[in-house]
Amino acid sequence: MKEKRTSLNDIAKALGVSKATVSFVLNGKGDEFNISKNKQELVKAKAVELSYVPNFFAKSLRQGETKTIGLVLPDISNPFYAEICKIIQENLYAQGYNTFIVNTNDDIQVEKVLMNELIQRSIDGMIIAPSNNINELIPILRSTHIPVVFTDRPGDHEADFVGVDNIKEAEKLIHSFSVKPKRISALVPSPSNVSTIQDRIEGIKLACEKDNIEFEYVDLPEEQSSIDELIKEQIDKGTDSIVTFNNQCTYPVLATLRKLNIKMPKSVRLISFDDNPAFEYMETPISAIRQPIIEIANQTADRMYSRIKENKKPGEHFILPCEFMARGSH
Repeated sequence: MKEKRTSLNDIAKALGVSKATVSFVLNGKGDEFNISKNKQELVKAKAVELSYVPNFFAKSLRQGETKTIGLVLPDISNPFYAEICKIIQENLYAQGYNTFIVNTNDDIQVEKVLMNELIQRSIDGMIIAPSNNINELIPILRSTHIPVVFTDRPGDHEADFVGVDNIKEAEKLIHSFSVKPKRISALVPSPSNVSTIQDRIEGIKLACEKDNIEFEYVDLPEEQSSIDELIKEQIDKGTDSIVTFNNQCTYPVLATLRKLNIKMPKSVRLISFDDNPAFEYMETPISAIRQPIIEIANQTADRMYSRIKENKKPGEHFILPCEFMARGSH
């Protein structure tokens, strides 16, 4: 292993030329400063021989940008965020930007620490699906002048946001059941205090109040045995329709219904707020609201790139429509 990183001085000394000459050549300015082709080739060859690696931060300081974007996500193990991450990274890379991806695990303290660390690394912009209430993040965001775009979960009302109207889509979901429910149980993932989940609760509550439907939302336990008990208790209370608030909630619910030998949609109807490709191939295909993940990610990346070029305009909100995938479970 090399004990010391190769510097511009090392290359210059090895060739008997000035440090400035080496710098001009390795930064693609050899012709501009009338350095001969032969000398340029010698410098490049020596740089390869000595395993020279440019100093990223020094180069960024000279250019005034790092060509990196911070992407702050709450749970990259969730297929929804994994897909958003993949598409945003590909889009930004096509525009010449690298992406620093950090996973907060929906931990509000971890989120603050990681955001500060990204800012300290002189990123050119930040894309956030926040776990914190925006009031908790404002001090951090105001400490920097980099552009910020919120994705999926809204943040500052004055900042850019790309996502869906969770209240409106949750209201529409209630009217998607093939038969008007008498009692709906909404199964909520942890943490349930994030803005998207709270908006979905609000939307379903509003729709149920309008249609005189009994409604209860309950946090989904971690243990499958506790989930079994919870769902049996809800059905004993008269629940005939279930809403799961993301696709990761849906799978343990299906396991419980199978254990209890409860058939869909005869005995209970089910709609998942998030779709998953596997839902189409279930024994009873699962009806779901499909969020426009590709469009959310594409517009988020486009907005970030636009903000980097012009960061003085007021923020805009881009609200995209969802699609209801009617299958057999509702």
